[in-house]
Amino acid sequence: MQSVETLRQREAATNYAQRRAILNESLDRLLTQIFGCSHRDLSRPFTRDGKTYRVCMSCGMGRSFDLKTWKTFGEAKRIH
Repeated sequence: MQSVETLRQREAATNYAQRRAILNESLDRLLTQIFGCSHRDLSRPFTRDGKTYRVCMSCGMGRSFDLKTWKTFGEAKRIH
């Protein structure tokens, strides 16, 4: 049978890992909003509500897409 101290250590380690994961995710979102998306793996173009865009497969940020020139342009924005 495990001691109470061992169980507390495991719980503390689990809590630390969870807090660290949340902090890393929050920091990643903040840096993406400040500096924009640097990922290059974009989806195929989608058109919704008259706007055409492509979405980053890594972070989910969207960039505008011009159907006439078939080019992605503009800064990355969060797609809602």
